[in-house]
Amino acid sequence: MDGIRSNKGQAFIFGLLFLAVVVMALLILYNQGQLVTNRVQLENAADATVYSQAKLAARNQNFIAYTNRAMVANEVSIGQMVSLLSWAKHYKQVGSFTSYPLYRFPVAPPSPTTFSDVLSAVTLPYQIMGQVVSAAAKPMVEVWPTVVSIFNGTVGVFQKMFALATLAGQVEMSMGVVEDHEDDPDDPEMYIPAVGWYFFTQNALLTYFGENFSPTNLADLVGDATADKDWSADATDLTADFLGGQVGELENMINDNSAGLSRKKSKNKSGGAGANLNTGDAAEANAIESYKRYMAIVNRNRASFTEDRHWDVWASTPDLIPRLELSLGIITLTIDLDFSIGGGIKNDGGTVYASNDALETDADLAKLNWSAIDVLSFGLEFDVGLFVEIELCLPIVGCDSWTLLDFNFVLPIGFPLAGATHQVVSSNADAKKILSDWGLPFNNDTGKYGGDKDDPDNNGAFDGFHLQALAWGQASPTLLPGMYGARTTLDVTDSYAGPPSFFSLGGSFQESGRSYEFTAAVAKSLDDVATSDHDSLGINSNDGDWDSGDIQYTNFDVKTRSRAEGDDFAADYQQFIWNDDRPMMTVSSAETYFANPMQTLSDGSPEPASLFSPFWDARLREPSAITLLIATGELDFSKIIDGLSNSAVGMVGWLLGAIGDRMVDTGVEYLVDQLDSPWNTLAEGPLREGATQVKDIAVDAVVDELEDFMP
Repeated sequence: MDGIRSNKGQAFIFGLLFLAVVVMALLILYNQGQLVTNRVQLENAADATVYSQAKLAARNQNFIAYTNRAMVANEVSIGQMVSLLSWAKHYKQVGSFTSYPLYRFPVAPPSPTTFSDVLSAVTLPYQIMGQVVSAAAKPMVEVWPTVVSIFNGTVGVFQKMFALATLAGQVEMSMGVVEDHEDDPDDPEMYIPAVGWYFFTQNALLTYFGENFSPTNLADLVGDATADKDWSADATDLTADFLGGQVGELENMINDNSAGLSRKKSKNKSGGAGANLNTGDAAEANAIESYKRYMAIVNRNRASFTEDRHWDVWASTPDLIPRLELSLGIITLTIDLDFSIGGGIKNDGGTVYASNDALETDADLAKLNWSAIDVLSFGLEFDVGLFVEIELCLPIVGCDSWTLLDFNFVLPIGFPLAGATHQVVSSNADAKKILSDWGLPFNNDTGKYGGDKDDPDNNGAFDGFHLQALAWGQASPTLLPGMYGARTTLDVTDSYAGPPSFFSLGGSFQESGRSYEFTAAVAKSLDDVATSDHDSLGINSNDGDWDSGDIQYTNFDVKTRSRAEGDDFAADYQQFIWNDDRPMMTVSSAETYFANPMQTLSDGSPEPASLFSPFWDARLREPSAITLLIATGELDFSKIIDGLSNSAVGMVGWLLGAIGDRMVDTGVEYLVDQLDSPWNTLAEGPLREGATQVKDIAVDAVVDELEDFMP
């Protein structure tokens, strides 16, 4: 009995020990559960925030595409008006061509009736039709280019306003998304730190002012930050990944094109990003390429009547000389002399949107204009060709052949019946004046002023068949000093204000179809994470030393490690950019991308990205290495963008204000400068009022809301 009594209470001791272990395990489980829960909450908020930013950016890019397409359609309508007037005028001016000297001979001597009299009588209905149609079309051509110029210019300004409103919307959306992920909206704990607003500012600057950044300088900074790290890629590769594959001269993703305007800006001389949003040679080069592309798209979308006005009444004889084969044993000589005669009437014409210069400088962009030409001739064409082939046949070896001659030429003899031109320009000084400004006969630039490469009988207005008609259009006494633009009041309309301002996609982004990286940073204080012991969330000295590079930050660490928990300069910097001395933080990235599921090119390849096709969307992506270096404070963002404010409110306010001044105000000034009085006065007031309201809302209202949001 005494032995039994001595063992009493032992189970209780083991029970207490087991209970202590269970309690410790439960505390650990609770702590880890709280960390994981808060980490997931933080990740979800960051993912949703950055996806929302990218989604709004994609919406802006699709808005640009829709409005660019509208501008192209409006531009094409000018070409249709010009085509109608030129076509009507060439019938109206038939009388100037039936007076051609060769037509003044009598039809049947001694009768005084000449060929000119006969042609004038036969073509009288066409002359009447030309008079009527041109009388109706000319007033429209005088006014319509101005209407289109004002409308397209206003749309260009709206693009800039919408871009600024999108940036403001991204700020508000980011704050709203983070607030929506709070457990208790009345007691918010999560916030977007200063580094998060830096990422937002960085993306906007790269998107619209990428030429201000230096990839070389950034690679040097990355090299310094990763010197003691075991990275699989070198600094240049990391920089190229961050900048979408660009390693040379950096370019904008979205170019703001204003013809003749970029040369007014000073060139950025600094090697860094520069917060002054300078433009210079890069902007001019981008504008030239963008307007060339705009010009090509406009011409590709011309209506058939605008592009090629061709009809003919034609008859041809078959080949008049038979094929001859001479057999000389093992040698066979084939001679085929082709000779045929065709005759009838050909009407050719076309309208093109182009510049009289080569579009090599920014000043040439203002000379983009519409020009149309129509000619009508009748006559003969002699088609002559010679084909000579020799064939050698040897036993066992077989036969082989060689072509000795193979050529063909057409000798046209056309006589003039009608001709006219019309141009719509922004200044009479930019108009073509004489025939050689338009082109030369036999220079069959098929597709410019009519013509079809698949139809050998349709070579456009400068077909050699129209040689005499083109020459007489310059020399006719009733058309002097010629129908090619010297008669500015008759053949030139200067009511066109010039090409519109519009956004376009940078060249490298047309190939990649992806935007610059969007990044969102979200944080909350570890003091707000309810655990059994807040101090347990500190860094254990055995985890490594930040300065030695032993601790590698990853986006999804369960146990939060923060450089801010140290006491060195790096920790102070981390505390500053994350707005807390003990932050739980994360970053997420996204991008916009182009994909048209409904259209491919003729070779089966996907449609290349552009801001003329509204198929932009957004998706999440892994943060780049440079993004993580900035987020961990190992790469000082102030060294990437010189002169940028260090406060969140300062960065966002500066960004919205600077972009509003640089894009919106400049767009209004560009349109007003293009228009003549009284149109400029009528347009300036409403546009400036609208621009002011958009800027006030985008800057003042958003900044006020941001001040309330920041901790």
